[in-house]
Amino acid sequence: MRHNLQHLLHKTFLSSLALTLTVLPLGGMYAAAAPAGSTMKLRIMETTDIHTNLLSYDYYKSSAALTVGLARTANLVKQARQEAANTLLVDNGDLIQGTPLGTYKALVSPIKGSEIHPVYKAMNLMGYDAATFGNHEFNYGLDYLEQAIQGANFPYVNANVYVDDKDGNPDNDVNKYSPYKIITKSYKDEAGGVQTLKIGVLGLVTPQITEWDKSHLDGKVITKDIVATAEKFIPQMRAAGADLIIAMTHSGFSGNAQPYVKAEDAIFPLSKVAGIDAITFSHTHKVFPAADEKSLDVLFKDASGKILPGVDNAKGTINGVPAVQAGYGGSNLGLIDLTLEKSEGKWKVAASQSSTKAIYDAVAKKSTVDADQAIVDAVQADHEATIAYANSPIGTTTAPIYSYFGLVQDDPSVQIVTTAQKQYVEKYIAANLPQYAGIPVLSVGAPFKAGRNGPEEYTDIPQGPLAIKSAGDLYLYDNTLKAILVKGSVVKEWLEMSAGKFNQIDPSRTEAQELLNSSFAVYNFDIIDGVTYQVDVTKAAKYKPDGSVNDASSSRIINLQYNGKAIDPNQDFIMATNNYRASGGGNFPGVKGSKYIIDSPDENRQILMDYITASKTINPSADNNWSIAPVPGNVKVTFTSSPKAEVYAKTTDNIAYTGQMDDKGFGIFSLDVSKSVTPEVPVTDPPAEQPAIPVFTDVPVTHWAAGYINKLAEDKIISGKTADTFDPNGLVTRAEFASLLTKALKLKVNVSSAFTDVPASAWYAGAVAAAHENKLVSGVTANTFAPNQSITREQMAVMVKQGLDLRAGKILTAGAALHFSDSASISAWATTAVAVAADKKIIAGRTDGSFAPKATATRAEAAKVISNLLSASVK
Repeated sequence: MRHNLQHLLHKTFLSSLALTLTVLPLGGMYAAAAPAGSTMKLRIMETTDIHTNLLSYDYYKSSAALTVGLARTANLVKQARQEAANTLLVDNGDLIQGTPLGTYKALVSPIKGSEIHPVYKAMNLMGYDAATFGNHEFNYGLDYLEQAIQGANFPYVNANVYVDDKDGNPDNDVNKYSPYKIITKSYKDEAGGVQTLKIGVLGLVTPQITEWDKSHLDGKVITKDIVATAEKFIPQMRAAGADLIIAMTHSGFSGNAQPYVKAEDAIFPLSKVAGIDAITFSHTHKVFPAADEKSLDVLFKDASGKILPGVDNAKGTINGVPAVQAGYGGSNLGLIDLTLEKSEGKWKVAASQSSTKAIYDAVAKKSTVDADQAIVDAVQADHEATIAYANSPIGTTTAPIYSYFGLVQDDPSVQIVTTAQKQYVEKYIAANLPQYAGIPVLSVGAPFKAGRNGPEEYTDIPQGPLAIKSAGDLYLYDNTLKAILVKGSVVKEWLEMSAGKFNQIDPSRTEAQELLNSSFAVYNFDIIDGVTYQVDVTKAAKYKPDGSVNDASSSRIINLQYNGKAIDPNQDFIMATNNYRASGGGNFPGVKGSKYIIDSPDENRQILMDYITASKTINPSADNNWSIAPVPGNVKVTFTSSPKAEVYAKTTDNIAYTGQMDDKGFGIFSLDVSKSVTPEVPVTDPPAEQPAIPVFTDVPVTHWAAGYINKLAEDKIISGKTADTFDPNGLVTRAEFASLLTKALKLKVNVSSAFTDVPASAWYAGAVAAAHENKLVSGVTANTFAPNQSITREQMAVMVKQGLDLRAGKILTAGAALHFSDSASISAWATTAVAVAADKKIIAGRTDGSFAPKATATRAEAAKVISNLLSASVK
């Protein structure tokens, strides 16, 4: 009993403990009591969501990035201090994660011993007074976070993260960190006298960290509601002598947020808590206040575009409380200028003006401030080491990979991720979970880099070598892979939630209509590969961006099919996703609480890197498994993307650049929604005699080429690499493709090989000889065939065209001229063959409008080509 009582008293004491810091006046001056009516001005400066953007550099593109960089924000801080005598500098979290620099210092070359993390090397030079945690601070676990913040020479506060004592009693919970601090400052009042001001800083973070980083935090800490926590501690802070209270809150703004429900974006209800004098907020990467009402983000507006009640963009207040949000990556410095007045012996806020200062002028397209050279020098070694790491090679891509159109049509930058995840899950199940082998695996991905932080934030990887930075470009976050068990009904609602990204389009209107709902986060626009579906954007969204119901009767997702049939709501599926989504991130209906099939510690990004490394060469393409359903009438639909997307728009037949830009610098593009897009994913409705299990273990029935591969295998035209594996992503040699042609066309061998590099003992000798005799193939020289050389797409087209001629008994011609963006790069000897192969729909072009004649082909692609050859009309 005595021990329990001591334990309770100890916990109670710690939970109410707050450290008071005192800053003594300079020059031996002392603070005198201010008479009633005295005034004093204070400038609060905020940085937030830096995400390791210390320098103005894009590690993914290996180029300058003038819209981000704390080294330049530092000079805005210097300017702000020159303008105001009394200042306070705070950071609102999300510091240590976000670029390859963060990954490198956490996972590749982690900080050790007394080493100072590069973010604190920079911040220690800037003179911060306090900081609070963002959700991404917890991505690498509590031990790493604790070690990292040891390098900060300023205090951290957080009030709503508690030690998990597992006793079920919320009344005796102990804070994990100091909930608040009272910083005693000596400032000059307007009469020139020195005054003492006690500033209380309260730290708060999105409560969802325990869900999003469950593997790091489960059983160690718990979180509590932001509003309820503020209501608990603000009276304590006042009792401890705080003259002024700043709620440093890593949370965003949502006009629908409610108190006491652990809302993620809780600033609106927080602003109604009595006793808060100012709020610094963050998390959503928005800027508040904006330069004008037009440029204020839609999160602060209603459906008609009017600013929500309680929001004053001109003054920068929310429900009368001064507030500021400073964007992302150091793009802005947030400022709250307070005028304090002494009344009844206490300092009170008499007036306020919030504002933001940007490091880049988007109109003039130039920097507004130079970098602080001291910070550049302090982090240079870490910066250079990160560049070396990020540029480590992992493979090759045969075509560009970009995300400019990833929000309006199926996109290779997402599909490569979903393919890698799916393969990982399927292999894991085959090796470790045979009881789940018969359940189809679907895979979820989203276009993470689709303009969330401005028109420069898109993936654009050129054709050629791929490096670690490429995987980081394609998969932005430090998520870990999870696979959960869901029903077909959940798949449907999952997609309904995702479809909230689109505004409702009115078919009767002829003026331009904006397609994308900018209040819907791009990282919540999930694509599910393994099923086919269309989105009817003429219907209302079923769900709002926060996951609440918008129109329960609406159903935007139509023609949802698995394996060529309407999806069964009761069928089980295994969904490959990440820890954020599986734990309930984004509030997708039916997802949270699903059974975990795989709870992997492996990062999705690393899984993608491993996939690329194993494949060596990837051929980025999209199978068009989803599309916007055709809209009738003369409808004009627009969407925004980077102006750099213009070059790729010209290679499409459905997207065009209008030549206009919006006030944020995004290009405005038109989208033809009158056309129906046919999925390249085959309808694999198998005949009754086909076994329910795949022929090859690495080609599940949900694989886009399963129908081609399995049918050719059953017809003994194609064989696996082993008895039970096919290696669908492996490259095809010239000899292998010649063998496929020979078997498909049932050619007989009557002569020996004519090529000196095709020995009679080789397994492919007969096939090459038969193909050569029937004029399907020729050598790379007069007497050599290069049998082990990977076949190129134009070589394959020539062989296929010869096969078509053989089937037809005549020389076929194309009905249309070549239309590929790179037609000029097709070799002269292959031009006619490519035209015929494309005209007969045997070989398709890339999604970017190119043919990629010199690119290689995978075994899965070869299976599709041979299947198309056999089914093509030769009339």
